Amino acid sequence: MLAVVSAGMGGCAGDELDPAQAAEAEVEPLRLGRVHVLLEPDADAALDLEGEYVDPLEITARFAFVRGLDEDFVRVNIDMPVLPTEVLAPPGCVASDTLTAVDTLGAPSADIPELHLVDAGELRMQIGDDSEGAFEVPVSLMPDLLPYMTGFEYRYYGEQVPSSVSDGTTTAVVVEARGSQTEELPAFRAEGVVPPALRPHVVESDLRELGRGEALVFHWAGGQADGDDLVTLRLTGLAGNEPVGSELTCVVADAGQTRLSLESLRTLGLSLDADALRITMSRLQATQFDAGDFVGSELFVERRERLVLPLR
Repeated sequence: MLAVVSAGMGGCAGDELDPAQAAEAEVEPLRLGRVHVLLEPDADAALDLEGEYVDPLEITARFAFVRGLDEDFVRVNIDMPVLPTEVLAPPGCVASDTLTAVDTLGAPSADIPELHLVDAGELRMQIGDDSEGAFEVPVSLMPDLLPYMTGFEYRYYGEQVPSSVSDGTTTAVVVEARGSQTEELPAFRAEGVVPPALRPHVVESDLRELGRGEALVFHWAGGQADGDDLVTLRLTGLAGNEPVGSELTCVVADAGQTRLSLESLRTLGLSLDADALRITMSRLQATQFDAGDFVGSELFVERRERLVLPLR
């Protein structure tokens, strides 16, 4: 904006920005950074109940420079969604697909939009203190899903989690990057902790309520009735090995137990005529860190555990 005003005051037409350049100069860039460590210690890299391969350890990392595009649109297209705990008040449930219901064909707000995923250089992880938890996260070219989308992403899949995660002891997570070869993203270090085990379970009275069609009741470890922490649930009906009906995402207080009305869940699309109900619980620890202009980047360490309850 200062360049436009100065050119006008000087009266030199050759120094003026054309309308397209001026509009682009006024668009403030958006920078989004996230490293997501997902651990599912009970998975054994075998076929899960849906017949899909489940990795006990998955790590993704992306650092996006954005100009002229809506943030919600970008988050959907680079798989960096807003957390359910940020949009749902506990206890609250919605159909999972509504959490990413964004007009992905919406027009960009700039003539030449930019969506560039920045190379962070060599990215290394350390989970726990043992050498088995130290490794490099591979970098690959981001698929060009959009004509103005370029850059890199980091992905790692592991067939086992470090032993300290499996035995439930407090486990530190450290991520370090050397930074890009340009000045886009400097070296950084971020630290987090693996959340405590959940161990979801039911007692006989919970199964009776479920059998009568009244409520879904279950319990888990580590919750505090008077705390502010939240857990995320994903509820899926299963017919044989296949999911049926809508998957629901719920956010509830991390209080060690919850009770959800089955009638309300059915209204939202959960199939209660299925053979079984799968509950996937997530407890997440979030840390923010700065890496140059990527201020407020996120390190998510998420622990998932499952519980399957018969409906017949």
